[in-house]
Amino acid sequence: MLCFSCSKQREKLNPYQSALLKGVNLFMCQTCIDDKFEPRWVVVLAGRQNGSEYVRDYIIKHRYHGRPITAEEIVA
Repeated sequence: MLCFSCSKQREKLNPYQSALLKGVNLFMCQTCIDDKFEPRWVVVLAGRQNGSEYVRDYIIKHRYHGRPITAEEIVA
């Protein structure tokens, strides 16, 4: 199975409740959970719903995998 955050194939994934979007359950590897990562799409969606300040820490500390998140993606 693929981790929702890092998209790497893992033998074991753990259910994880998103810290940014309440009620969203994800399957993530223990490494991503320990590092407090969120899937990139969750960070973008949470930023659109709650404003850029809400996800600022995740964007600045790059606590997601993938290319940098731009302001255009949050404001869209």
